[in-house]
Amino acid sequence: MGIVSRFFLLLYVLVVGSSVVAFAGVCLRIIPKKVWQTYLNYIIMQPETKIVLGVMFIFSLYFLAFSFKKQEQVAAGEIMLKAGEPGEVKVTVDAIKRVIERAAFSVNGVRDVNITLLKKKGEVPIAVRLVIILGQGHSAPGVSESVVNAVDKAIFTALQIGGVPVDIKVKDITNAVVERKKRVV
Repeated sequence: MGIVSRFFLLLYVLVVGSSVVAFAGVCLRIIPKKVWQTYLNYIIMQPETKIVLGVMFIFSLYFLAFSFKKQEQVAAGEIMLKAGEPGEVKVTVDAIKRVIERAAFSVNGVRDVNITLLKKKGEVPIAVRLVIILGQGHSAPGVSESVVNAVDKAIFTALQIGGVPVDIKVKDITNAVVERKKRVV
């Protein structure tokens, strides 16, 4: 949820919460009948009331649609590959990312790669999303296809999982070599 959506949700919750408190005061007879009827008649007669109700209805539909939006679950910790009689086979997300990173950098033209693993249900427990920086003079579709093949082969070799969906996004095309952090193994 973005910061703008959170701000609108805050306003929405404040308006609905204050309405609930006012309604509770009326139901519990804390606010006298004459007072709330006078204020209610005044509010109903204002043209801004219809606008505010329309905006609140639009926000309600927006938040309803947002609640049904499928959120992707980013993998963290360990991924279970097999569960059976001898026990469970789990691989850490970092190990899978290193396998994918080595496979992606083995393709000529890839300058940098950012890897996101998503958990899935079913036969294939993961999906891979790569954001790559491409070297100038290389074809984006050609390099993307080579990266998909290299990643698929590396995952099958290391984890015995075939048909892992790989989504590639080319973030930038550059001729500069991107400095990578050195990893201590």
